[in-house]
Amino acid sequence: MKCLQKKPRMILVPYPAQGHVTPMLHLATSLYDRGFEPIIVVPAFIYRRIVSKFENNEKIILMSIPDGLDDENQVYDFFSINYSMENHMPVHLDKLLIGSSSSLQEDADAAAAGGGLIVCLIVDLLASWAIDVAVRRRVPVAGFWPAMFATYKLITAIPDMIRHGYISEFGKFVII
Repeated sequence: MKCLQKKPRMILVPYPAQGHVTPMLHLATSLYDRGFEPIIVVPAFIYRRIVSKFENNEKIILMSIPDGLDDENQVYDFFSINYSMENHMPVHLDKLLIGSSSSLQEDADAAAAGGGLIVCLIVDLLASWAIDVAVRRRVPVAGFWPAMFATYKLITAIPDMIRHGYISEFGKFVII
């Protein structure tokens, strides 16, 4: 009896905005071409908007997790999205990682063959809530930053700029 080898899986968690989801899709395609099975996990409100574009995509699996944002026609702001990511989505990603999601459960033969297992979680750094979930589940995690490196360096320098008094932590100008 021939056992089909399953590809190792990588779960990708983008921040739910176009400038973040699109680069993650490009990364997922690249991972597929290198022998992985990429699974992009997005909030339900994003899933409803983009799922029709994935109907014929055989390279990338798109999954929805509950986000607590129920109104399909609502345009959500930064604060409601962040609240959803911090308070609703972690428990659902956790369930996915431990295999309680039936769509990710593997049979014993595939797991014994080393395929079909989740080998890494790739997280958009603006969706950092997912890092805590991966660490808790002992799944290796990698950060992904879709913007320019200079932007990342600027953001990571903010605590030092506040500490040195160059900027205020409340957004007020500091006169030196």
